[in-house]
Amino acid sequence: MDTGNGSRTLRLRLRRQVEWAPVAAIVLLVVWAVAVASIVEGPNGTAGGIAMSVLGVPLAVIAVSSAAHLVRPLSVTVDADGLTVRLPAWPARCVPWSQISAVSLAPDEDQPRYVLVDCRAPVGGLPCTCRPRAAYRRLADTLHRPARAEGLCFETAVFDLDPAEMIGAVRAYAPVGLAAAHETGQ
Repeated sequence: MDTGNGSRTLRLRLRRQVEWAPVAAIVLLVVWAVAVASIVEGPNGTAGGIAMSVLGVPLAVIAVSSAAHLVRPLSVTVDADGLTVRLPAWPARCVPWSQISAVSLAPDEDQPRYVLVDCRAPVGGLPCTCRPRAAYRRLADTLHRPARAEGLCFETAVFDLDPAEMIGAVRAYAPVGLAAAHETGQ
């Protein structure tokens, strides 16, 4: 969607096939809360309750951050400054064009499955565990990226994303000389 102020915002909702994951995380959190309540009232209440409460903090963080995708989808705003990524449960962070070396579509037999944003430096301000950074690290070797390469990977299997639309937005706002195309050079 064009915002009219010299930028383009793409909202990346979860695909229907993936929406079960945040719902499952919420259900698991509710089960955990019920378990903590029953342990606290049992014979080992103090020690068991403290242990269960401490162990549940990471579970709560995962559940809240994944459930946030259902309420406020991930969005990418492309403008003259760079790519601004707003995770559902994290403040928006801009990756300036000066840190981006290329934006490309990973080749595939039928249709591109990944929009790759290759960066020259670490993607500051975004947590290492966020889906776009983690997917890039996971796929870097397969996609022939250098060891410890940094970047973002937007997966069309996870997000409702039109790769051509994202490449078009990047081409419209990226500085001259930034590669924004298929990896095959199209």
